[in-house]
Amino acid sequence: MARRFTGPYDALDFLEYEWPCHGKRYHRAVRDCRAALSGLISAEVARASFTTACAEASLACSDVHAGCTFELPGIPATTRQH
Repeated sequence: MARRFTGPYDALDFLEYEWPCHGKRYHRAVRDCRAALSGLISAEVARASFTTACAEASLACSDVHAGCTFELPGIPATTRQH
């Protein structure tokens, strides 16, 4: 199933409530998403941290222009827009 995230808010929500493991790259992604939401860093930096955290968690990720799409086994497909 695929899930699509369109920005740091969507990514942070997923990281905080549904993320499967909490490794080093997970913590960096959480920090960077929060910083992007506060305007301290760009959304592109947060996206890069998020995709790196996906690799750490063994989640397939394809970074498309309109947002990131993630293949998550066993999680229903949804499109989140905030």
